[in-house]
Amino acid sequence: MADAKPPVSIHELIQLAHIGIPGDQVTWSRVTMTSDRWIAIRHSNRDDKESMVTVLNPKDGVISYAGQTSADSIQMNPTQPVIALKAGPRFEVFNFDSKVMISKTKIHEPVVFWTWLNSDIIAMVTDTLIYHWDPWQDNPPERVFSRHPRLAFSEIISYKADPSLKWLAVTGLTPEEKRISGMTQLYSVSDDITQCIGAHAVSFSTYHYDDNPSASTVMCVASRETYDHGKVHVIELGPYKQGNFAPRNNYDLIQFLDDVDRYDFPISLHVSCKYGLLFVITKYGYLYLCDMETAACLCCTRVSLNVIFTSTLNTDSQGIVGVTRGGQIVTVDIKKDGFIKYVRDTAKKTNQANRLEKAISIQIDNDGDKHVPQDNSTSSHRQREPSAHSLRDANSNIPD
Repeated sequence: MADAKPPVSIHELIQLAHIGIPGDQVTWSRVTMTSDRWIAIRHSNRDDKESMVTVLNPKDGVISYAGQTSADSIQMNPTQPVIALKAGPRFEVFNFDSKVMISKTKIHEPVVFWTWLNSDIIAMVTDTLIYHWDPWQDNPPERVFSRHPRLAFSEIISYKADPSLKWLAVTGLTPEEKRISGMTQLYSVSDDITQCIGAHAVSFSTYHYDDNPSASTVMCVASRETYDHGKVHVIELGPYKQGNFAPRNNYDLIQFLDDVDRYDFPISLHVSCKYGLLFVITKYGYLYLCDMETAACLCCTRVSLNVIFTSTLNTDSQGIVGVTRGGQIVTVDIKKDGFIKYVRDTAKKTNQANRLEKAISIQIDNDGDKHVPQDNSTSSHRQREPSAHSLRDANSNIPD
């Protein structure tokens, strides 16, 4: 299947070097992308000890904000012109349009990983605990659950939640002899139960199965197991919804195509609910496209010779946008007609091809509505009076 002509298109949108980002600073810790609206980059000039922040649109390269900072990491809110900055134990959140502070807090444990969990919540992972912080309120970070001992020696690379924040998953990687082991701690908020599963990448989504009257919460899992094989799971989570079929747990095997001396493994998962497709990206630039209904792997192709260290769903095209270690911002999209033909004739998966053809047809019919203006406010109660601090003032004070 991997040798056939790939039914996807790959385009370079932006080269970060062209906007002055040094190639050695295009790294996982410096370049963050929480959605396809913004990329936030923390970088520095050779002769300047203070870091710069550049926020840009990954699709057209328009720079929304550029300024100095003394923060050690930055994260953009996925839907609003709001940036969060971390410097040691301190966190501060600003609206970069109005240049005013929204909130700040301090946590008294070293934070090893943090991210916007959604537009309202910042998650912080320490060596022992996971915290959630709502910067739109005056409350300090709230303890949610404890890290499992099986993650004790892992590098935390991901923390995900379902839309209702009832299911949470923290993922860590551990180097072992000739392989990288992935472990995910799944936590049910409703039941206060933790379970550890072997997984390198996890994603949650709300997905509407064709034969169910109601949408379901779904967890997608990708892992590499022994030798050159791995698995993709699509698991329907509870609670059960009246009228739906029994919750399903589907999986398919995938084969990894390692280069010499390169151990490949999944690093990200993205769900296109509109097409019912699961995009699995591996560290060394391979893409596995899987069917959400059955978890069946529909095709595999290499989309980059460089490491793709961050990526997200392209909400316009229902493909993906990613950043490579070489400084390229790339978009990967299915060739719709060719992909349907490929699934039907080459992959020999007629049912999946028929479902995909129907989903794409519906989306094409709805394309006229996609330019309707959107309300980008987080929610009606999230508008808090900002502090009378400018972004520049806060950047100078944040390490204190």
